[in-house]
Amino acid sequence: MKYSLFRFIDVFEASAIYLICFASNLLFIYVQTMTLKVPFILETFIKSIIDYQLIINILLTFLIIVFHYQFLNRKKTEISCRILVGDTMANIIIRYVLNSLAIVGFSFLLSLLLNLYLELNAASNLYLVFIFILYIVISAGQVKKE
Repeated sequence: MKYSLFRFIDVFEASAIYLICFASNLLFIYVQTMTLKVPFILETFIKSIIDYQLIINILLTFLIIVFHYQFLNRKKTEISCRILVGDTMANIIIRYVLNSLAIVGFSFLLSLLLNLYLELNAASNLYLVFIFILYIVISAGQVKKE
C-alpha cells in the first residue's frame, strides 16, 4: 500500500465500520431464524425491531458515507501533493477505488465465514456489498473534486 491513500488506521477503521454493518444484518437474520422459548414481552420487542430491519441497516450504511467523506477531506492535502510530484488524478482514483473494494471484500469474507458458522443464508449480505460498491463509486467522484 505504498501509493495508497489508506494508512493502517484507516483500513482498520473502514473494516470495523463495514463489519458493524454486516454483523448487524447477520444479527437480524439470526434472530429471525432462531426459535427460542422467550417471554411474550421479549418476543414482541424483538419482532418490533425486526420490522425495521431494512431501515436500521440503511441507516447504519450511512456510517460508510460519513467515513468516506471525512477520509477524503482529511486527504485533500496529500492528494494535492501527489499531483504536484507527478501522480495523475486517474491513478489516484483507481488506487482509491481498488483499495476500498479490497477492504469491502475482506470484510464481506469475514461476514461470510460468520454466515457459514451460524449456518445462515450465505447471500444475506450481498445487497449490502452492492450498496457499499455504489458508495465507493460515488465517493471516487469526490476525489476528483479535491
